[in-house]
Amino acid sequence: MERVVTSQLHQYLAANGLLPRFQLAYRKYHSTETATQQVWSDIRVAADDRQVTQLGLLDLSAAFDCVDHSMLLERLRSAVHLTDSVLDWVRSFLIDKTQQIAYSGHLSAVQSVLFGVPQGSVLGPLLYALYTAELALVDQL
Repeated sequence: MERVVTSQLHQYLAANGLLPRFQLAYRKYHSTETATQQVWSDIRVAADDRQVTQLGLLDLSAAFDCVDHSMLLERLRSAVHLTDSVLDWVRSFLIDKTQQIAYSGHLSAVQSVLFGVPQGSVLGPLLYALYTAELALVDQL
């Protein structure tokens, strides 16, 4: 089911021009090599035009664990224009999950998962890309 949702959501985003333009990770035919080539190209163009180039890099440790569910759902509603039934499915995919840790034969208490997308999920990387899509707008502020 998750693969079908991911495929259909990706098709919807592509057909409506809603895929984050500068998000190269977690996209088919894109990689860190693609990102490196784009940055290098931008630097060379700026140098040819005698412009100063600045590069800011972020390392978001455990980034997938930091996704705020309510913010993600709001972005999916407002920026991606998902309907109530689709949002309800995504909400059920994210919310009311629990986790427990096993270590040396002992189990921790069961804890509610309040943030993040499910680790190892097929849909998680796409949801994360949509969650962070507004970062591309920072230079427009």
